[in-house]
Formats: sequence, C-alpha cells, structure tokens
Amino acid sequence: MKKIIFSLLLVLGAINTANAVEGDAQAGKDKSSVCGACHGATGINPNPTYPDLAGQHAAYITKQLADFKSGARSDMMMAPMAANLSEQDMADLAAYFASQKRASERTEAADDNSAPTTAAATTGSAEIVTSTPAKAIYAGDVKAGQEKSAMCVACHGADGNSLVAIYPKLAGQSASYLTKQLADFKSGARKDPVMVGMVAALSEKDMQDLGAFFAVQTPTAGVGTASNVGQKLYFGGDAEKGITACVACHGVNGKGMAQAGFPALAGQNAAYLNKQIASFRDGSRGNDRNDMMRNIAIKLSDNDIDELVKYMSSLK
Repeated sequence: MKKIIFSLLLVLGAINTANAVEGDAQAGKDKSSVCGACHGATGINPNPTYPDLAGQHAAYITKQLADFKSGARSDMMMAPMAANLSEQDMADLAAYFASQKRASERTEAADDNSAPTTAAATTGSAEIVTSTPAKAIYAGDVKAGQEKSAMCVACHGADGNSLVAIYPKLAGQSASYLTKQLADFKSGARKDPVMVGMVAALSEKDMQDLGAFFAVQTPTAGVGTASNVGQKLYFGGDAEKGITACVACHGVNGKGMAQAGFPALAGQNAAYLNKQIASFRDGSRGNDRNDMMRNIAIKLSDNDIDELVKYMSSLK
C-alpha cells in the first residue's frame, strides 16, 4: 500500500512539473522594472521592510505572486502589483530573480572615474547644467539636450521648472521616465493636443538628449500646502478602499524610483498633479505600466485627490 501511495505521489509530482510554466529570465528582467521600487533592480532590496528576491527559489516566487493575485495571501501593496500578471509573467519574473546573486555573494567595486564634473550657465535666474558625465548614466547627451530644449521653454521653463501651474516641472525628473513619456506622446500611448505636435519630429536620440538635460537640472521647491489627510493616504493608503500607499513607488520623500521608471512627485505643480490623477481615474491617460495607476486612481474620490495633491506638491 505504501509503495502504491508513493508511486502516486511521484506521478502527481511529475504531472505538476510538466504543467508548470517555464520562465524566461531575460523576459523577466524586462518585466521587473515595476518591482525595483521595493525590491531593487536586481532583487536586492533598498528598504529593510521589503524582502530580497535575488537568489530565491523560482517556485516560491511564482507561488507567492499567484497567491497575491488570488487573495490567498493579502498585502495592500502587492495585490495591485500582481493583479494583471499572467502565469507566464510570474514564471518569467521568478526565473529572473532566481538567477540573480544573493547580497552575500556580491562584491562592490569602486569606480575611480565616477567623480562628476559640471559646468553651469546662467539664464535669467536659472542656473542650468550644461555638461556632466551623464553619458555614463544616461543614453542621452546633456549639452545636445540643452540645444534641443528651446522648444520646451515656453511651457516648462529654461531649466525645466515650469511657472505655469498646468504644466509639469521636468527638472530633476529621471531621464528614463522623461524619455518614455516623449515616446508615448509620439506613439499615441499618451495623448495631449499640445505635446503631440511637439514630439512629431523628435527622433529617439532627441528624446534621450532631452531626458538627460532635464534630469540633471535642479528642481525648485514645492509651494503646496501640507495635508494630514494626504500624508496618511501617501504613506498608508486606504485598506478599506483597496488604495495602495503612494510611498511604495514614489518614495518616502516623493523623489520617485528612477530605476523602476516611477516619477518624482515632490514639489510638482499641484494643478498638473491633480489633472494627471484624474486622467488616470477616468481612463483618458493610460500609459502606466500594468495599469498600476489606473487601478489605484479609480478608487480615489475627488477629496482624496485634492488632499494627496496638497501633500505631494508640498514635499521638498
């Protein structure tokens, strides 16, 4: 009898193994940008409250993602992250993180050529960075970006600090995020009647150069009014409404997560922030990864948005 049971267990195990979706580590790397905010780009987390994924067993990672999606495991941050993942997505992510070295296996090497050198030019009251070793960080060229930014000045300011409330500040925003938004405007993934004309003639290199230029500029401080309600939503979300805390993707100080492509919100123009959250809520903006912002914004009331915006625009 014991031999029969043992044989059945072996057969069932073989069936489960055969039915398991095989993950692709490279595909998982491409999909892992949304995980970087909490778990690090390579699965070594920058925040002690979140687990390392690097070197973890792929089967375990896959099961946890599936459980977050089904509700078998509850977490206010992970539920919306897993909501739109397919079995293949989960397997790919698991394969990627499982292939990474654990923190204890890594060694860090100092880069003797990493010391920055900058030159600045003054235009009016704005000090504009015109040269930097950004080529080592960004695909774009800062100086070339400055030369191409003349068409952006009217709405976004010479240094990317827009004085017009309905337009965003670009200064200090990550180059990868800026480049993606320009590409999305050009492809139609993000719609705006003004921007569509501006990006029509831009090449991929132009977008990268503009992204690099604005990324190294210094953003001005926010002028928003602090809100206790907004602060609570930002850091704690709302479990009853299923609203994920903003801090997970945008950081404690609202500086965003450049590696994961999550934008900085600190000090952003309040009117612009309000419009973007409302646009995600009504679906008129939909270029967020895995519908993350849309899944959150649809649960926000007008008052929630107003209070969040007050808090975010007050961050320094």
